[in-house]
Amino acid sequence: GKAYSFGYGRVGRLGHGGEENELVPRLIEGVLVGKMVVGVAAGNEHTVVWTDKGKAYSFGYGQFGRLGHGSKEKERAPRRIKGVLVGKRVVGVATGGHHTVVWTDEGKAYSFGNGWFGQLGHGSEEQELVPRLIKGVLERKRVVGVATGTDHTVVWTDEGKAYSFGNGGDGHLGHGDFEGGREQNELVPRLIEGVLVGKKVVGVSTGDHHMVC
Repeated sequence: GKAYSFGYGRVGRLGHGGEENELVPRLIEGVLVGKMVVGVAAGNEHTVVWTDKGKAYSFGYGQFGRLGHGSKEKERAPRRIKGVLVGKRVVGVATGGHHTVVWTDEGKAYSFGNGWFGQLGHGSEEQELVPRLIKGVLERKRVVGVATGTDHTVVWTDEGKAYSFGNGGDGHLGHGDFEGGREQNELVPRLIEGVLVGKKVVGVSTGDHHMVC
């Protein structure tokens, strides 16, 4: 249950309280001392860890609100994400280029950070500085996994259905709707159909500009 980070330390993404590079693994301490870390997600310039108690902690670059603390300030050491997540049990986190999505044991997904292309799934392109529940078609679904690209997101449910949203450039949302040679952006979750109809999706991996499920 210990987390160790190393590499490029700028903006505090390593969680050691400063911005120095670390050439070998170094234990992340601070508020994580005595806690059992069960998962880690790393975005371009931010990091989120979560514990066996279902609490999530973020650190690194705060631009766009991607850390979920209600501001755009950087955090050089782990800080617990609160807001609507208080009292909920986080079981997974996905970090995109500039946004974050967490999901809970109740099957609810919450997103925050940069919304420029609709990758937060709230029906707009606004930034969210704190976690916000993704509604729409997911309200009565049970989310069991999330994957995030640079500026697109896909979630899948216990029924094996996958929903994508965000930047539709190059067809990486999988909906096949091209306008002027470019797939449209999706501001809310939309079911990926095509050859996936009748199949059960059990996992998804996203690159910067593509997706495999």
